[in-house]
Amino acid sequence: MGAGLFMAGITIGSLIDFSSPNPQNHDSLPIIPIEETYRDNATYAHPDDAPPDDTPLGIIIPPKEAALDFRGVRIKRGQGMMDTLVKSGATRKDAYKAITVLSQYYDMRKLPIGQALQAGYDPQGRLSSLNMQKDFDRMIRVKRSGDGYIATLNDLPSLTLTRHVQGVIDDSLFLSAYREGLPNSIIVEMIRIFSFDVDFQRDIRKGDRFEIFYERKMSEDGRRVEEGDILYAKLTLSGKPISLYRYKAKNGLFADYFHKNGQSAKKALMRTPIEGARLSSYYGKRKHPVLGYTRMHKGLDFSAPTGTPIMAAGDGIVERASRYGSFGNYVRIRHNGTYKTAYAHMSRYGRGIKSGKRVKQGQIIGYVGATGRVTGRHLHYEVLVNGKQVNPLHLKIPTGVTLKGDDKAKFLALAGNVDHQITAQKQNILLTSNQDVAMNDAGSPEPPLIMPAF
Repeated sequence: MGAGLFMAGITIGSLIDFSSPNPQNHDSLPIIPIEETYRDNATYAHPDDAPPDDTPLGIIIPPKEAALDFRGVRIKRGQGMMDTLVKSGATRKDAYKAITVLSQYYDMRKLPIGQALQAGYDPQGRLSSLNMQKDFDRMIRVKRSGDGYIATLNDLPSLTLTRHVQGVIDDSLFLSAYREGLPNSIIVEMIRIFSFDVDFQRDIRKGDRFEIFYERKMSEDGRRVEEGDILYAKLTLSGKPISLYRYKAKNGLFADYFHKNGQSAKKALMRTPIEGARLSSYYGKRKHPVLGYTRMHKGLDFSAPTGTPIMAAGDGIVERASRYGSFGNYVRIRHNGTYKTAYAHMSRYGRGIKSGKRVKQGQIIGYVGATGRVTGRHLHYEVLVNGKQVNPLHLKIPTGVTLKGDDKAKFLALAGNVDHQITAQKQNILLTSNQDVAMNDAGSPEPPLIMPAF
């Protein structure tokens, strides 16, 4: 009987109406679960589109965008952008429209072999997006918009660091700098900026020293690296230092390199248009190696391996780029009304080099070869003053600009800041090295890792 009465009391209590509870006593309210039957009655096109179990009531979850099928493509030899996109799955009409907007930010005539792209296709197989990296820190993004496409140029996050390297020249500047970890592009640029003051065939001695301070860009994920500008470079040749700082003059179109006194390193002509070559024949009378009799040699011969790059000695316009009798493959550049330079026996011409082409100082115009009347591969180099060949080694080359006034003051402030940064990096390297030695002497089982000075 008692048990029956107890169960009846519980049943009656559950039926009591709680519609008018005491508002001051919230803790006494019972927790009544709400049955969310709408989830059971809803219909979803795809299970992934259903809202999660913890979605608050009343919140509408929009359907997910259809995932794109991304395909990596690469420009192959003999292919253009159109063929590449069509082969990856795009229609010719869509490919044409996408290429048209992409061309707003990239000259398609300069599209290199091996250029990588990422094409995205929607579930219907239509080209929906196209991404191409223009350079180290810029990406061109093409997206579908209705029946057409729009293109944007987006910056990629990157970090600019500085790196300081110095060393002793044991053989050539190039090889010695390479052994110290300098990348090829930086070594070539260092040689170029010193080429106005240094004859690399005669001025370099064993025991000379070099020092360089330059920028390096690194992608945010640390996977991509690109070398930047040389901020400072120094050569100490036979005890005499030559220091150069990068600076953009007030009226200059581009940044240039200047000595500490504000004098530009750039001159009308470079001392030598080739690096790493041996001066094998001088200007003057000599016995011709092929003809066998003595005649005037009106230039300098530089012996170098076939394919060694040849640079334009100065800014100018190409007057001739063709076969020229015993000179073989030949280039002549007019620099101004007074000076011309000529380059002979080349194996091939530089990219785009032809008559009428405007070239910059240091631009590659050809490569060492053995065309024409020669006994071996070399560069024959001439300097013409008012149409007459002269000895390049005796030529007094006009100097560049000299900074003055506020321009010079800004340059000196910049040079002082660069000197301060270099000193700080040297001190940090010395401090780290001393700490490493001290810990090793103390018997540390795990010496600290010394990170490179970037």
